[in-house]
Amino acid sequence: MSLQKTDLNLLVAFDALMRECHVTRASYRLEISQSSMSLALAKLRVMFHDPLLVKSHKGLVPTEKALYLMPQVEKILSSLDVLIHEQQPFDPTQEKATITMIVIDYIDFVVMPRLMVELERQAPNVSLRIVGPNPRRLAEVMSGGEIDMALSYFPTPPDNVRTRPLFSDRLVGIARSGHDLFERPLSLERFCDFSHVAIEPAEGANMYNALIDTALRNTGRQRHVALSKPTFMGVPFLIAQSNLIATLPERIAQRFTDVSSIRIFEPPLKLTPINVVLMWHDRTHNNPLHRWLRDLIAQVCTNWQ
Repeated sequence: MSLQKTDLNLLVAFDALMRECHVTRASYRLEISQSSMSLALAKLRVMFHDPLLVKSHKGLVPTEKALYLMPQVEKILSSLDVLIHEQQPFDPTQEKATITMIVIDYIDFVVMPRLMVELERQAPNVSLRIVGPNPRRLAEVMSGGEIDMALSYFPTPPDNVRTRPLFSDRLVGIARSGHDLFERPLSLERFCDFSHVAIEPAEGANMYNALIDTALRNTGRQRHVALSKPTFMGVPFLIAQSNLIATLPERIAQRFTDVSSIRIFEPPLKLTPINVVLMWHDRTHNNPLHRWLRDLIAQVCTNWQ
């Protein structure tokens, strides 16, 4: 087939069909009609001399040839994106787009206010859509285009995700002012005996707890967890009105001292620092808007370290 007669939009349709494995969802992704997507699939089957998607008990699944073509088509589309966009000077004030990001609520507290001030000033027509973490599907949702980037503490990111260090934080304890904990030096035994609040951002995401519990296991001890919850929201008020204690990143603990009657204390054990990173997939690596936003996020985090 002559390249002159090839519709390159079919490659965009191929990419959507392979990511969704569903004609209707692929049409929604590209904002075209279902009949147009069905026609595109028919043309793609002729172009590649292969059915590409076949029926199974799970729905449509890619053929062997489709799986072979997927990374090559993705590379072509990425190259075209660079070719088209890098010919034009990038002006964030003229951009109009929505970026979908995973942001855990710890980052929401300490980074997002500053980031939104800068974004409103420098790129007023760019919107952010924040979603919660799903560590078990991070690689899948990034490669599939559901998520553009993530700001998180993630000790072992997937191999197909790029990372950029943003800042480090350390874990400190918080308890209400007047808590028995402050009456005398805090031993490891007393620390474990108090009732703790544990934060688990999502199913399978015990990043903060793992640092604490692993350090305790190395000493042969275990703390008493009275409450586990998925977010930091509400923690300062729980702590201020009870005998519960919590161990959490220092930057958010400092914020909590401004809104409730709590005090910070040093946990009586050595805890590994938290390294917060920015993560993104190769598919957006050269996109000018995404590149600019990644630099802005890094700048915001650097300015207050």
